[in-house]
Amino acid sequence: MRRLTLALVLPVACLSIHADSTGRISGKVVNKAGQPIVGAKINLKRTDRNWTKDLISDKTGSFLQVGMEPKDYLMTVTAEGYVALTEQVKIPLGDVVVKNVSLLTANEARAAAGAQVAAADPGAGLDTEGRESFNSAIPLYNSGNFSEALPLIEKSYKTLNEAKEKLKDEKAKEELAPELIKIERVLGICIAQAGAKKEDAEPYLLKALARNAKDERVLMALIETSKAKSDKAAEQKYTTQLETLQGPNPDAYYNKGVDAFNSGRTKEAKTHWLKTLEIAPTYAEAHFMLAMVEFGENNLKGTKQNLEKYLELAPNGKNAATAKEMLKDPSLKRIK
Repeated sequence: MRRLTLALVLPVACLSIHADSTGRISGKVVNKAGQPIVGAKINLKRTDRNWTKDLISDKTGSFLQVGMEPKDYLMTVTAEGYVALTEQVKIPLGDVVVKNVSLLTANEARAAAGAQVAAADPGAGLDTEGRESFNSAIPLYNSGNFSEALPLIEKSYKTLNEAKEKLKDEKAKEELAPELIKIERVLGICIAQAGAKKEDAEPYLLKALARNAKDERVLMALIETSKAKSDKAAEQKYTTQLETLQGPNPDAYYNKGVDAFNSGRTKEAKTHWLKTLEIAPTYAEAHFMLAMVEFGENNLKGTKQNLEKYLELAPNGKNAATAKEMLKDPSLKRIK
């Protein structure tokens, strides 16, 4: 009878010894709102040797693993649509460790990281935001889409100036200064090309030109601001500076001629188109427009010469049909 009793008691003692030599881990996986995440994977990996175990959270988000050796583990929790979370866990001997986990979406994680950075340095978050806005604008700016680039550049300039005032990190503030100079230049160019009031670009552009007198894009933008202000002297000044750098621009003179012609200033228009042909003798449209001026002045010989030259240079040009029809006029046909 004593032997039988001993045999029955022995397994219980063995179980007690086994329980005291291991530990357990349990917990719950939830989202930011505290709702359970079903099917989250909890990977437990020994740090001292090659051993790993995967657990899956149930419908309440809970998980449990018994019989764990009392060692150090890396616990990685993953779920679709959420950022993975990894932390080190030490399993206690003969006890349970509870690890409740809250997973964040990518947007929530970025917001949390931004909040942490902002708390450490109020200007750092603004610095990041301003740079991101500028980087988004650059492809639009480079492709000449100034109207879409402008609001992003304006936001970047405003945000980075605020960052400069609030940054505690002196090195970061120092690194931001040249970026603001670069953005200021781009802002001026965008306003000159697509702003509601192009003249508002002038202060930014003048500072950019002071830094680099050979900046062709800034000079072109200043020509636009001068036109917006009807400042002929400034327009000529910047046009001359630009021509010094890149040579006379026949398109610029041709367009000036068109503007003058449309405003009824035919003599001025003629001067601009003659200058166009001086720079580019094969500029067909300048010959056609000169023919229109000569015809208006009843200079039939000049009209015919320019129409014939236009057809020689652009036999299939957009005004070819008009030129041919005009040359059929008996008054022009008689001109030798």
